[in-house]
Amino acid sequence: MAHRREKSSPRQIPVAAPDSAALSAPRFAFGWAALVYALCTLSLAYPALAGQFLVNSHSDQYIAGYAFREFAASTLKATGHFPLWNPYLFGGLPYVAAMHGDIFYPTFLLRMIMPTDAAMTWGFIIHVFLAGLFTFGFLRAIGYGFFGSLVGGVAYMMSGQIASYVSPGHDGKLFVSALFPLALWMLYRGIREGKSWSWGAFSLIVGLSVLSPHPQLLQYLLLACGAYALFLAFTTLDAIKLAPRVSIRRLGAALV
Repeated sequence: MAHRREKSSPRQIPVAAPDSAALSAPRFAFGWAALVYALCTLSLAYPALAGQFLVNSHSDQYIAGYAFREFAASTLKATGHFPLWNPYLFGGLPYVAAMHGDIFYPTFLLRMIMPTDAAMTWGFIIHVFLAGLFTFGFLRAIGYGFFGSLVGGVAYMMSGQIASYVSPGHDGKLFVSALFPLALWMLYRGIREGKSWSWGAFSLIVGLSVLSPHPQLLQYLLLACGAYALFLAFTTLDAIKLAPRVSIRRLGAALV
């Protein structure tokens, strides 16, 4: 008696489970994150919309910082170049060499199009916003989901350490703090993912931090970035460990 051949079931092709981070991310994730961070920033800086200066009256910005920046802006508009000498303190002193604030940092461009006090205020506002957005991008890059990264960005930008820089007028500290998560983001792209363009971006970030002007926070940024670069180069992440030659080559790129 012939045996009936059993009908074979179609072969099942294994399908990889979708990444949970990708599942939870809405369309235009960066745009939604930027909107949230803009609202958070405005919750702190809304007096600026009425033209108020956000720095408190006990800050050194009132007795020195504002005057330094107004002097540079007026000279630049009148002569087309930055002042090299400040004749208004004692017998005079060098302006650029004595570090009179954010002379060459991009925020000086704001003083070309608006009053100095408004430009200083909006420099703070922009960098509080960027602190949140760059943290979001960094956390997304290292594998966190949309909502976790969103909360992480809010926690960083609204923390007492970051948000409190505005009232005393600590602009240099805020500038470097806003660039810090972006620097970590570029290190991750360069060392773990081998993105060569990230080294140019990282160099630009370090250069901006040099111009910030806050050398102490710059040193902390470089120390933290160095430690993080070593961690990325020699630690197993997501079950992947870089070959020693690759690690050394990418660390060399970070140093260059």
